[in-house]
Amino acid sequence: MKVECEKCGKSFDLPDDRLPTGKKVSFPCPGCKFKITLDLREKPKPATEQLDATPDESKEKVVYTPIAEKSSGELGGTDLKRKILNSIKDLPPMPKIIYKAREVMANPMSGFKEIAEVIETDQAIAAKVLQVANSAYYGLSGMVSSIHQATVVLGHKTLEQLITMVSATSLLGSRLKGYRMGSGTLWQHSLAVALCSRLIAKDRAPALENDAFSAGLIHDAGKLALDRYLLKRKVQVDQALKNGVTFLEVEKLVLGFDHTELASDLCTKWKLPENHVNAMRFHHDPGVSNGNQLAYIVHTANHIAQQSGIGSSMDAALYELDPGALAYLSLDEEDLTSYNEATIEAVNQITQSIGYGTRKK
Repeated sequence: MKVECEKCGKSFDLPDDRLPTGKKVSFPCPGCKFKITLDLREKPKPATEQLDATPDESKEKVVYTPIAEKSSGELGGTDLKRKILNSIKDLPPMPKIIYKAREVMANPMSGFKEIAEVIETDQAIAAKVLQVANSAYYGLSGMVSSIHQATVVLGHKTLEQLITMVSATSLLGSRLKGYRMGSGTLWQHSLAVALCSRLIAKDRAPALENDAFSAGLIHDAGKLALDRYLLKRKVQVDQALKNGVTFLEVEKLVLGFDHTELASDLCTKWKLPENHVNAMRFHHDPGVSNGNQLAYIVHTANHIAQQSGIGSSMDAALYELDPGALAYLSLDEEDLTSYNEATIEAVNQITQSIGYGTRKK
């Protein structure tokens, strides 16, 4: 199919056998990044139009017909997602520690000793907690010598964020071959989004500061489950990437759903807070989240992290900030610049303490 961007006039060809027949698909123009929408529910036309959805249409869940399912008989779409959900029976170690710690901290009868005991159940995490607690970021260099002392000095809120952060290093630090991401890339990006989300929440929604940090840190966790499936479909992924689309669109085209859908389903399965579920689901498109403030915060932080270059993926430049995000959060371009600089500095200070590379300003 020949497609022409109505904004810049650039024309390019999309293989007909790679298009989800009978569906609606959107992707950025390879030239100017203008959003192009093809409505394939009717006879395909070469003309394109920008998505101008009504409120009801914006909530519509578009189901993509997976390329791999049509070409090789492999599972795709709903069947593949069900298989993945059924195969992941329990919370991975990172969330288990986080939510156990939250449970203890929420109990008014619990003291610092009980909190320390939870952290010490994982010695690797305990060691990292001490490392980061003594980093320049917290201003306590050389002052914290035990987990119990860390709980007293840092306080519950900061300690919870620190546990969340260091617990994610092993989970998010692996190499993702399907997404073309090296070891530590997803971890550094996720850390940047978490820290930036906290900064935004602190200024615009203080009650969400902790939730913003946690949701920002695990916003891309769905990629961990999907990586192997994208790697198995490398040929189809490469063909889709040639059209200049994001990995989010590649996921939909090749698998039939994306990492935000899978992650939100997993969060629901694990009975995580609904606010986290919605933030995970809509962090790429907060405009259809029914005004979920946490989704807007994580979305904006994700954009800032991508612009900063921290843990950048090959498609980082293709993602755009939702047009209504700044107005919704009462932010401007100067705020984005300020958060960008603060995020880079914070990530540098923390990654230095646990042995990851740093990003220069």
